[in-house]
Amino acid sequence: MGDRHMSAEDRRPAAPRECDDLTYVVTTSRRYDPRLAELAMGWAERLDARFVPRAERSLQALCGEEGVDAVLTVTAERVSLIIPAEDVKYFFHPSMARVRIRNLIEGMGDPMVTAMGLAEGDRVLDCTLGRATDATVASWVVGEEGRVVGYEAHPLVAALTIDGLEHYEIAGRGVQEAMRRIDAREGDCARVLPTLETGSFDVVYFDPFFEHALERSQAMRPLRRIGVHDRIVTDTFAQARRVARRCVVIKQGREERFADLPGVEDVVAGGGSRVEYVLLSAAKRRDV
Repeated sequence: MGDRHMSAEDRRPAAPRECDDLTYVVTTSRRYDPRLAELAMGWAERLDARFVPRAERSLQALCGEEGVDAVLTVTAERVSLIIPAEDVKYFFHPSMARVRIRNLIEGMGDPMVTAMGLAEGDRVLDCTLGRATDATVASWVVGEEGRVVGYEAHPLVAALTIDGLEHYEIAGRGVQEAMRRIDAREGDCARVLPTLETGSFDVVYFDPFFEHALERSQAMRPLRRIGVHDRIVTDTFAQARRVARRCVVIKQGREERFADLPGVEDVVAGGGSRVEYVLLSAAKRRDV
């Protein structure tokens, strides 16, 4: 067992992985399990991070001894990024997707779906994938004949989401199937959009971080801590209009509206008075 640990360390870089300003290593639960160790080594390989045997150390002690901010822990229950000093724990889950899909089944609608004008067979590009909650709802609506592609700029969030969409098990009519159909990728929409064909998606969607958190629960706190907060620039929205056949939809806080958006057609109220969806028209071909 000790040889396996040492060989894994020998294969990994000496320095911990950095994601923006966050450094981390990969480990397991305290009790050594060869299956979990193998999975953890796989995560370390995928993320170009260093695998560190946990032994009996607390995560706080491990961070201190390894000189890192956080630990990606691989346990029998889940894979989580934990920042002990900040009491932050991030892992994949589909959040409110199941509730929102149930609402659609029961005829109560969904503000995002309404704003997008989604229908079966549509093609959707989600430029800010995150945990893929919105993408799961969209995937359920467009069905097997449609397509949902999602890009997440943060490498670690992307890896956790890609893995979660493939393996997370959840009850609910068609929810898990909708998750499995999503084509999730790592990538920055500012770089990806210029490479896509004109009119290749019906709807292009953005849900960037709000400057001030709107959610009263703590559900978004871990994602806000580690996610990419770069402001989306006007040129990126212009590229999105080129790629969209029908429209671009941007979720925003009513008190944090984007300025100088090109081609604004409408603003649709969200599920609460503090959120709204801005609709941009697809660019006319002579505009691109």
